[in-house]
Amino acid sequence: MPEFLYGRRAVLEALRAQRAIEKIFILRDANLRGALGELIAAAQKNHIVVQDVPREKLDAVARDHQGVVAQVAAYQYASVEELLAVAHTRGEPAFLLLLDAVQDPQNFGTLLRTAEAVGVHGVIIAERRAVGVTAAVVKASAGAVKN
Repeated sequence: MPEFLYGRRAVLEALRAQRAIEKIFILRDANLRGALGELIAAAQKNHIVVQDVPREKLDAVARDHQGVVAQVAAYQYASVEELLAVAHTRGEPAFLLLLDAVQDPQNFGTLLRTAEAVGVHGVIIAERRAVGVTAAVVKASAGAVKN
């Protein structure tokens, strides 16, 4: 089953992070200035198909889509070793955020934004009884989710 990201900022940040995006759906007759125009230019630069669709198609995926939905590959989680390698590459002591049983996507997204702001090298989450990286988390993180 395909996964989707929605919202202008979430999709634009996924493009900037070079996340694997299969296709982008844009609201037909949308104003293409500002963030949406930047998003379309980035998609075209990366040879990603951009398709104009009616509102009903976007509404079927998410109610707060802001006129854009991206079909993406499943999120690829990093290993603990990869997170530690980030710190080593930067010549810094490892700074990891460990989360247990965070189930609310909004809270998880907020924690990711804060982690990025304070320089965390990676976030470790529980495999069970916790929210994973979903479209709602990506949107709430305002671009703090990166591969």
